[in-house]
Amino acid sequence: MDSKYYCDTVQSELSGLKARAYDTLRQLEKMPNKDKLAPQFQEVHALVDDLNVTIGRLRSECPVDFSSQRSEIEKKKIELLAKIDWWDQEHFPGGYAGG
Repeated sequence: MDSKYYCDTVQSELSGLKARAYDTLRQLEKMPNKDKLAPQFQEVHALVDDLNVTIGRLRSECPVDFSSQRSEIEKKKIELLAKIDWWDQEHFPGGYAGG
């Protein structure tokens, strides 16, 4: 797989995860007990910060041979998706709250 194509594809996937994280934050803002959810707000914001760093790295540092980074990026992507999915299922009736 061409490294530029890979970086562009993963960057697009992570941007989608970032949008879902923002959707989660918007839903958390609407919750009546949002003051009690301050730690969760911080966790979701940390997720978004991590996504921003990874997306920025993919934009600026896409290496010709990404095999060593690929495993790390794929693992991080799976971890972030699992966290976002857990948030949706745990906190919002019907699952994913985004659009």
